[in-house]
Amino acid sequence: MNIKIRPNRISGEIESISSKSMLHRAIILSSIAINKKTKLKVSDIISNDIQATVNCMKELGAKVELDQGCINIISLGNNLKREVNINCGESGTTLRLILPIANQFSDKVIIDCDKELRKRPIEDLIITLEESGLYFDDYDFPITIRNKIVTNHFKIKGDVSSQYISGLLFLCALLNEKSFIELTTRLESSAYVDMTVKILKEFGILVNKIENNNFEIYGGRKNISIPKRYQIEGDWSNSAFFIVGGCLGNSISVSGLELNSSQGDESIVRILKEIGGNVSCFDDSIISKESEFKSFELDFSEIPDLFPILAVVASVSRGTSILKGAKRLKYKESDRIKSTFHMLKSLGADVDIIDDGLVIRGKKMLDGGMVNSCNDHRIVMASTIASIRSKNEVLILNAESVDKSYPNFFEDFKKVGGFIDVII
Repeated sequence: MNIKIRPNRISGEIESISSKSMLHRAIILSSIAINKKTKLKVSDIISNDIQATVNCMKELGAKVELDQGCINIISLGNNLKREVNINCGESGTTLRLILPIANQFSDKVIIDCDKELRKRPIEDLIITLEESGLYFDDYDFPITIRNKIVTNHFKIKGDVSSQYISGLLFLCALLNEKSFIELTTRLESSAYVDMTVKILKEFGILVNKIENNNFEIYGGRKNISIPKRYQIEGDWSNSAFFIVGGCLGNSISVSGLELNSSQGDESIVRILKEIGGNVSCFDDSIISKESEFKSFELDFSEIPDLFPILAVVASVSRGTSILKGAKRLKYKESDRIKSTFHMLKSLGADVDIIDDGLVIRGKKMLDGGMVNSCNDHRIVMASTIASIRSKNEVLILNAESVDKSYPNFFEDFKKVGGFIDVII
């Protein structure tokens, strides 16, 4: 599906969708407890990535049903399956969170995923799990896993993917003895690990962060306590696009956001304010109004998902901006440094690519043009918001990739005045 967008200065109100990162974690924890029921309250249609996690947990034996704003879950029993086949689709979070725990529920696990996800890093996590007792037939997909974990001490790099650490935290939550995770490098995207720790504690598992970002975990499957109803807070990563949209347009109010969230992308409010954004907070709502931005220099090692939308901000800011610390973005749905560069270049921005980011010289308006989404949901959303400050129409190829995280994105964009034509 290709989308053509006519420039318009959007204005209006939307409700934030449920946090994808939190929902992955809550579904898994609700599923791996012993014979318990829970109801996860969500605010929207679930994305393709969340559906992948639902499918995997059902394959392991949990019962998961979607019902009008809720996900109802009956957790796994004690019976061990002889063999399961799991497909994680395009969801890197699903793969990295479930890979360490699947063999706790089956003697043999075969894990596969879609072609693009196969290209993304996983080897360091596999090596750690091999050293801990699991046996992998191969490192290439589909991956077959046998044996059980025989240690309570895990070593892994902290600067490849925070999801590795989150997956190991889930594994430790299932072990009946105190366990440890030792990071051999600096932890990046630490907010995602903090979110995992927070949710584990809310589900009854004690996690202590000790020196050098190492962790000790007091696990045991019997200790996982499930709230009967658990509210998933709004998604800051996806809401950031509309918050910026209000600054580039006339005014947008985004409701349903937790102002003291564990989500690292909550920092979008602070960042925008620091560079001239007219952004204010009331109760659970963020209101952003027409703004003129100044240039900035920013390290994205802790906030990688904000890179594409803040690159759009830089492209229409006064002066030269430097976006750096984004090396790990080379291994997202696309090489997101390159795909963001090509998006901006296609729209007429003055931008150069550097090893770990971009240098962007801002201008008052972009030209518009045709954008190849590279099947990356965040490139689709960023280029849509860029249309607000474009002279001419923006055509986005393969715009359906937005379904990965935000299936209702274009419907919400139309609610606030976006002009969209679907070109098949």
